[in-house]
Amino acid sequence: MKNVFKLIQKHSFLVFTDQLIFSGSNFLLAFVLARKLSISDFGFYSSVLLVTYLLVAVCNAFIVQPFQILAAKKFGKKSLGFVFQAALLLILIFALLMFSLKLLPFPFLTIFRHHILSIILFVSAYILQDFLRKILLITDRIQLVLFIDSIFILVFPLIIIQENLSLDKSLLIIGLVNCIASVPGIWYIIRNSDLNIKNSALWKYHWNAGKWLVSASLLQWFSSNFFTLAAGMYLGVSALGALRLVQSFFGVINVILQTVENYYIPKTAKLYYQDQELVRKKMFKNMVQWMVVMGIVIGLFFVFSQTLITLLGGEKYREYGFVVKLVSVLYILIIYSYPTRISIRVLEQNKAFFTGYCISFVFSIMSFHFLLQFGGLYGAVAGLAMNQILMIAYWKILLNKKKISLWT
Repeated sequence: MKNVFKLIQKHSFLVFTDQLIFSGSNFLLAFVLARKLSISDFGFYSSVLLVTYLLVAVCNAFIVQPFQILAAKKFGKKSLGFVFQAALLLILIFALLMFSLKLLPFPFLTIFRHHILSIILFVSAYILQDFLRKILLITDRIQLVLFIDSIFILVFPLIIIQENLSLDKSLLIIGLVNCIASVPGIWYIIRNSDLNIKNSALWKYHWNAGKWLVSASLLQWFSSNFFTLAAGMYLGVSALGALRLVQSFFGVINVILQTVENYYIPKTAKLYYQDQELVRKKMFKNMVQWMVVMGIVIGLFFVFSQTLITLLGGEKYREYGFVVKLVSVLYILIIYSYPTRISIRVLEQNKAFFTGYCISFVFSIMSFHFLLQFGGLYGAVAGLAMNQILMIAYWKILLNKKKISLWT
């Protein structure tokens, strides 16, 4: 019993448990909403969530990521209080910008105007809760983060008990639960920081670091989500809802891939700079083995596509079974790219990494109209696949041209 208690208290166990709760709750929320909302409402919710991810990326670039380095160098109450107030200011700016969109005369903003207050609450609360989680993780307050993420689980009974769940209700419920979950984090920061935003040195530091980070974050977001968002505008929110439902399910694969990347990059980098070629080759063999296993799992998703999407979203999504097949092919490409992706990171080809995303984004801008107009959802996923192919091809050509190799 003592051993179990010691295990529960371990930092690594708490981090794993929190990640399980955080990822699992967001994963399950998508499927609960897909079943409770109409396809069009779920599609609109998905578009709001995609835009929220963009705003979170901006907040991370200007505030969270610079603070990660600053906290490692010299952590203090002033810097903690500064980032908290800067985040609140940024959230206020986002809220005012969203409200100002209500005044624009564009027809495609009509549905946005009808839900403006619930959208502002949802987006603002989401960004705040995400900010607090990351800041508390940086300051090593994992137990508090675990408590915050556990509070968010309240969203499930509140949504499930609703007999006729509307888009407005779902946004308001999620927003309010995120607000409640944020209270312990806000209380901790107020008690443990110096709340003074008038600090020119910190403003300068975050601006100088953030202006480059935000460019990279925006580019990565657009290269990853441009086709998905454009699909909603060209094909309607129902098509977007079906695509996002499938992408949410494949988000499990994303978590696994991120874990693999976080594991292999530091391990392989250490071996590379120690010139341990035989061990690196063994690691590459292990990587190929898990790639094969993942390929088989995705192959099963492809074969049982209709059954899978019906299980996830209900009978109303059955006609979109082909989307599972398309995204399965896309993820086979993504998995195939991982040895090359890890090579680029370990060999510190950061400019090439950035350029790859630039090429991907430029292709998206040039091709989305043609692909979506003539290919529909097939065109949307084909565009995402072409983005992957272009990045892999560019990275492979560059590595061959420089005659550098990680695995051989």
